[in-house]
Amino acid sequence: FATTTEYFRYVVGQDWKQLVHQPNSTVGFYDAQNKYIAFKVLESLIPEFINAKYDRCKFKLICDDLGLANLIVRGTEDLTVVGLVDLEWSYIGPAQLFGSAPWWLLQDRPVNSTWDCEGEELPKIASRYFRYLEIYTRILEEEESKMQGHEEKELSSLVKWSQTSGAMWLHMLLSSGFNDEHSFPFTQLRAHLGPTEWARRGMEFDHPNELEEFAARKVKEMDMYQEALEELEKSKALVDSGEMTKEEFIANHKAMASRHGLRISVDLSTEP
Repeated sequence: FATTTEYFRYVVGQDWKQLVHQPNSTVGFYDAQNKYIAFKVLESLIPEFINAKYDRCKFKLICDDLGLANLIVRGTEDLTVVGLVDLEWSYIGPAQLFGSAPWWLLQDRPVNSTWDCEGEELPKIASRYFRYLEIYTRILEEEESKMQGHEEKELSSLVKWSQTSGAMWLHMLLSSGFNDEHSFPFTQLRAHLGPTEWARRGMEFDHPNELEEFAARKVKEMDMYQEALEELEKSKALVDSGEMTKEEFIANHKAMASRHGLRISVDLSTEP
């Protein structure tokens, strides 16, 4: 990727493809329509959350799973970091993503249901996150000031920018894979824009015929998926009881998946 903009568009495009092609990516007619509009708005917002200074700069090594649990320190009395573990979520990405308010401050992903908001009130865990973010940013700024050549505090300034601009919410969505529009980062992104502005942008993609066609297709796909899943579970019960061999199950599963045009995984291991 040549630019941060190109990278962001690609990742959001992958989420869009998952919404379109995954049979159970929606749970009903109106849910399908709402997700369609939400993802279209999200894609349209990308240019507004690009820091111009970092759009064409070199990409950096990023670990999306960085956190206290992945740090090795000297001991309980000396917390000097001497190593890192669990680097399988590391990749080369835009510097803007690296210099962002991190999601891992509480060792929990903000897309988990415990972060969901009820109305306008933030859940306790979200309030705690913002307190930790203030500590993180303050300490980062203090440590940068001690390092020769970092007097401009470039990293902490970029983290602050991600928060004030609202880009941090887009960053969290990009780092979490396919997202529900009701997830904490998504709701905070909408809150940052404000309900009026979000509604205005949504109207740009409110094309009744297109929305109805998309939603009707997703409902049909979901019905087929549920039917196939029920058939699959019945067959698996026969395998568990010994009335069907694994070979017979696999053959039936392939035929069923081909008939419905679906791909469904199942665990046939005998372990609990």
